[in-house]
Amino acid sequence: MFRGLGYTFGMFIGIPLILMVVNFLFFRGNQVTQGEVTEYIVHSKVIEVFIPTESTEIWDIYYPKLTRGNNSRCFFKTIFYSQEHHKHMALITIDGYDFRGEYHYDNNRTRNDVIYSGGNFLVRANKAQWNDPAYGTEANPVPVFGVKVIKSGTGDSQVGFDVPDNLNRIFVEQYLDHFLSKEDFKKLFG
Repeated sequence: MFRGLGYTFGMFIGIPLILMVVNFLFFRGNQVTQGEVTEYIVHSKVIEVFIPTESTEIWDIYYPKLTRGNNSRCFFKTIFYSQEHHKHMALITIDGYDFRGEYHYDNNRTRNDVIYSGGNFLVRANKAQWNDPAYGTEANPVPVFGVKVIKSGTGDSQVGFDVPDNLNRIFVEQYLDHFLSKEDFKKLFG
């Protein structure tokens, strides 16, 4: 009887409690709120950029939260220099949030194929980061989030790029929570 009670206690109280402590200690991030995500997006502007085919791709695997199961995500930054805006930029996309079609295919893979083929894109850039002289260098590019492809070298894949508002919001939230430094987060939101 006590063995069954101990097992039940461990499964329904002990393990969830351990997961909460692990999340708090290791997966805490910046604790971004939905209001901060909205503020970041509202204080952004949509601009047109040309992404050359010789841009640099950087990616990283991360785990948003341990309690969500083995839900690793792949964070992609496509870094390029904009001749028109005279800044280095990093177009940010994240795998694992945009599954479509009967085969449940991650549309972000199509989106990244379009990015790597180069072309003209509409992107969203936060005005505070855009105007901050600490951003725009090769070491610290301005983060931008894709909105729509205008003209790409891939032709038919253009439709697969477009980022709906709800997905853009997720990309911004993940960036603010897991990839923006604590110092830069405090500069943006006090």
